[in-house]
Amino acid sequence: MKFTYKLKISTLSLAICLLGVTINNPLYSFEKTHLNTDIKNHFIASAVSGYITDTNGTPIAQANITIEGTSLGTVTNERGYFFIGGLEQGTYTIKVAYVGMETQTKKIIVTTNTEIKVDFTLKQQNEILNEVVVESNQNKFSKKESKTVSHMPISYMQNPQVYSVISKDVMQEQLVTDVQGALVNTPGVSNLVESVGSGGVGLTMYMRGFSTGVNMRNGMATTFVTMTDPVNLERLEVIKGPSATLFGSTLTSYSGLVNRVTKKPYSSFGGEVGYSLGSFGLSRITADINTPLNKDKTVLFRLNAAKHNEKSFQNLGHQNNYAVTPSLTYLVNDRLTLNIEAELFHTNRPSNYIGINKADDGSGVTANSFDELDYNFDFSFGSDQLQSEADVFNVFAQAIYQISDNWTSQTNISTANTDNNANYLFLTYLTDSSIRRMPMNIVSNFNSTQIQQNFNGTMKFGNVENKILVGLDYYYLTTKDRRTRYVYDVISPQDTDADINYQSYLTTLGETDPYARVTREQETYSAYVSDVITIADRLNIMASLRVDHYKNKEADYDQTAFSPKLGITYEVMKDQLTLFGNFMDGFQNVDPSETDGVAVTYDPEHATQIEGGVKADLFNNKLALTASYYDITVRDIVRSVPDPNNIGVFNAVQDGTQNSKGLELEVIANPLTGWNIIAGYGYNESRYTKADIDVEGNKPYSTPYNVANFWTSYNFSKGTLKGFGLGFGGNYVGESYFNDANTFTLPEYTVINSTIFYDQPKYRIGFKLNNITNEEYWAASYWAQPQKTRNFVVNFTYKF
Repeated sequence: MKFTYKLKISTLSLAICLLGVTINNPLYSFEKTHLNTDIKNHFIASAVSGYITDTNGTPIAQANITIEGTSLGTVTNERGYFFIGGLEQGTYTIKVAYVGMETQTKKIIVTTNTEIKVDFTLKQQNEILNEVVVESNQNKFSKKESKTVSHMPISYMQNPQVYSVISKDVMQEQLVTDVQGALVNTPGVSNLVESVGSGGVGLTMYMRGFSTGVNMRNGMATTFVTMTDPVNLERLEVIKGPSATLFGSTLTSYSGLVNRVTKKPYSSFGGEVGYSLGSFGLSRITADINTPLNKDKTVLFRLNAAKHNEKSFQNLGHQNNYAVTPSLTYLVNDRLTLNIEAELFHTNRPSNYIGINKADDGSGVTANSFDELDYNFDFSFGSDQLQSEADVFNVFAQAIYQISDNWTSQTNISTANTDNNANYLFLTYLTDSSIRRMPMNIVSNFNSTQIQQNFNGTMKFGNVENKILVGLDYYYLTTKDRRTRYVYDVISPQDTDADINYQSYLTTLGETDPYARVTREQETYSAYVSDVITIADRLNIMASLRVDHYKNKEADYDQTAFSPKLGITYEVMKDQLTLFGNFMDGFQNVDPSETDGVAVTYDPEHATQIEGGVKADLFNNKLALTASYYDITVRDIVRSVPDPNNIGVFNAVQDGTQNSKGLELEVIANPLTGWNIIAGYGYNESRYTKADIDVEGNKPYSTPYNVANFWTSYNFSKGTLKGFGLGFGGNYVGESYFNDANTFTLPEYTVINSTIFYDQPKYRIGFKLNNITNEEYWAASYWAQPQKTRNFVVNFTYKF
């Protein structure tokens, strides 16, 4: 009868876990008194468990625990807890390893029906008694490990994909006040603009020949046109290459995607309050407060908030933003962890964009570059009132459950809502000496919901280990917008006193009918599986596949896509030098169109990437290097071709192709105590290989050949200058085209920045001068934006 009772509990618990319901499973809550002694001993006999923390008492999740001489092992959960069962009587050595920490071992003696409790406190590599030396004698910018990139716990050296990480340490040292300022530390990234889209203002950037946005938070979707504040960022992960296999088509582009990883609560009281002031009336206050909410420290709370005011660097326009981002972690038991986070963000900012009328017949603008235009960077030709507003409300919930020693369930739910009242101002050069001003109003709403269930497991067959991911994903998106625009007037670039009369704008807007009303309602059901096979501890093979079913409810249309991913890594030197290669797939669903009154449907557009290179982590983590070559081919692009039987009529055909290939290099180094370096370079060659006749063979707009980034800093770790530091660096972006016709160029530019700071345990003071040479430069997507001229930031932070 006892055996039957156990079997029923086990079957029921497994069924509940497979449904993604995270409850307190009685099989693994060993302290629960309702289990009788026989049942309890059956499950805890011959076992070892414990907690892994760092020297500050913070739990270390995803640490690797192995029993030497056996095939047994596991990883710690979010609470730093581990459990390994099935040990026979005898003496064993437990080994604990985590990237960046010193590996530790302990011996235990196991007897029948005994659960051994063993805790570990891991130190940073090279840590010695002098705490100051510990902080400065490490490559603090090299923090590559990620739980998001592969949806499974594999190290950067075992991952065949390339990604860059910008940590909060980099953002703090560079006095970053917006997400754009952080992303410029990524190799190959250029043309970061506050782009327009369906009535919202989002952040767009270009890498590997394609544009992408910042629309993922902790691996889950936010609305695709939205802005945000960096106050709650732990790190930014820039994931390179088509990544639809694990993330789907909604969040990704063919160049990759950006994931915001937010700050999480921890088990002690602490935080900081900061204030920044600077050029253009910058006034910014931030707060980061963390506290446990109960004596057992199982309920943890953290609040990050910011208020940001700043005038435009031009004569008209301003920013008025605030962000409030609370987060709560509940450590229910050794198996179950619950996380919930909210994000409230409001922004009011100018949305002014520059366009060029460069006609094929030679009319319009005769200049061939922005450098040749008569444009004054000091003037916006806009208004202090004609601005775009957005209110963002995102909620993220997560349940992580340790099903068994080798299997974990992760249930994620994300909802995102953005209400926009966009007032764009499009300034189009009609000729070299005339600018058309056209305001556009779009009132819109974006709502998205994503539900994701992941199961991670480890299986061993002899010396071959399989790390397995099985996932299900549901994504729902609905948007509505109302679009109105009209030509306000045409002015001369010399008319620097020209502004937009806001009351006149509102009056005319009310009398103008909208030119479009747009509604979206889309949902996607997906399933994916991934297996990382480790052979002989150094050779890793990744095989992944996604099936994705998309439905456009407005068009009453659905289609199914498959997305494979293959990768291989070989660790020439274990954990130090890896050769890697990958084949990755990305896709975009293509909605039907109408030709001659007949609905025409299309296959999904696909991009495939082949990439190879080397990753290195040498000299005891003092030098981290990634170098790769990639080749991306997009096929099944819908394009227009002339109808041979009807002059002036064009038909849509799905046979277009585009190719993008290049090199990327990233170096993160700590050559001497306190000296840190970040350097990156990207070369890209993109072409429309089969396209409309006027662009075939051309280079896509906003895709420069050469992009470079560099940052170095030195922090004194002892003596009278202890805590004092200096930083210097900048970015270079080569020339690119502003249009696909390749008749108008975005000039190359170099921006140089420098900082000085004094960092102490209880406070920090920093000063940074941006764009030291006062470079006048542009960033562009389909529309261009002039970028900030010389400016400074001063920051005061109090820590507690």
